[in-house]
Amino acid sequence: MRKRVSIGVLLAAVGALALLAAGCGGGGDNKSGGGGDTGGGGGGSVSALPASSCGPLEYKGSGDPDYLIATDLPMQGGSRTQTLQMIQAIRYVLDQQDWKSGDYNIAFQACDDASAQLAKWDPDKCSANAHNYAQNSKLLGVVGTFNSGCAAIEIPVLNSAPGGGLMLLSPANTYGCLTEPCAGDEPEKYYPSGKRTYARVAPSDPNQGAVDAKFLASQGVKRVSVLNDKEAYGLGVAKNFAGAAKAAGMTVTGFTAYDPKQANFRALFTRIKGQNPDAVFIGGLVDENSGQLINDKVAILGPNSGVKLMLPDGFTTDAIFDRKEGGTPEAKDAYFSVAGVGIDKYKGAALDFINGFKSKLGGKAVDPYAILGAQAGQVLIDAIGKSDGSRSDVISKVYATKVNNGLIGNFSFNENGDLSGAKGAAVLFTIYKGTDHLNTVLTTAPEPDLVAAARKEAAG
Repeated sequence: MRKRVSIGVLLAAVGALALLAAGCGGGGDNKSGGGGDTGGGGGGSVSALPASSCGPLEYKGSGDPDYLIATDLPMQGGSRTQTLQMIQAIRYVLDQQDWKSGDYNIAFQACDDASAQLAKWDPDKCSANAHNYAQNSKLLGVVGTFNSGCAAIEIPVLNSAPGGGLMLLSPANTYGCLTEPCAGDEPEKYYPSGKRTYARVAPSDPNQGAVDAKFLASQGVKRVSVLNDKEAYGLGVAKNFAGAAKAAGMTVTGFTAYDPKQANFRALFTRIKGQNPDAVFIGGLVDENSGQLINDKVAILGPNSGVKLMLPDGFTTDAIFDRKEGGTPEAKDAYFSVAGVGIDKYKGAALDFINGFKSKLGGKAVDPYAILGAQAGQVLIDAIGKSDGSRSDVISKVYATKVNNGLIGNFSFNENGDLSGAKGAAVLFTIYKGTDHLNTVLTTAPEPDLVAAARKEAAG
């Protein structure tokens, strides 16, 4: 990642704050709940989360808000184009429900877990945000996080929050060990109370690793070198892919950690060239000096049409091709994966959502993560409406959720907080190929034996 923040990044950060202040298309009739933070029971005494991380408290319903929900997403860096749409999508869901959930009036705040210094999610911001969420007793749930490393920081804090814990419902975390048994003390260390207070509407990375491995095998890849950024998500998805790749008959020629802060990666790829791989898989993020990383891969190993480049969902955004966003046109011909189906393949409730939501985007295409964000928002809002207004009961109602014909299909949650009994987009992944944007190649479900191999690698 860059050592200095560019003028473009600073302007993007200012723009994000200005967009928040204007309500991101939410209109000028937002209302702010007054009074102190008096605890459960409703009554319109909602107080705002700190402005140091969060935008203004938003409410467009009648009367005063009874409770608050928030998003916790990186609103600076390469993920910003996706996360701002996710926030807009949740506002759109609230608009559709007149800012109500059952008998309760619901206010909203968008909170940023990124910093200008890092231009991506920031561990210090994640920690500070989590403690602020825990202490605001009218906050009944958080839609987030986007990055699994941030979730690993926030989950334990929210798990011990007053009121029986605070629900964290992620539209994007895929690190398997947040919920599934892994090596060491994961996932138990994330739940000091012994109670689960976290769930996600995105399938975990053993599934993604299985899909990516099967796809590369279908492209004739026999030898693959695997890189990871040493963070929770990047290392986790790299392990999952490596396990699935071996089970799919490929030779993993190397499993190498890299430092995203390096000025260049030519020495790294020179070493990998000696492994004679057919493909390279990278577990990392678009925010982490991805342009330089991909440029050096192509410079040393040749174009991605030769030695193939496979990038999981941490890179899957059109920003990867844009130098202004830290990407590079050299991502051409790379393959990418992400949960769900192509935007043009959604049906039913999801298609209705897409058609309605387009009007909020000023002509921009709907990002797949906007659908996941809206689905997580709907689950949380519905759970609040079915609850007695306490944090503990909201958690129970989320875990009891059964969705039919939702935005991502049919699903419920198992005891770990992962998707269960899923049908439709909830169990599918899409493979894209890069030009100057993402082009759909294949939508498919993971093979159970490869998923098992991916899990075994992470647990070993």
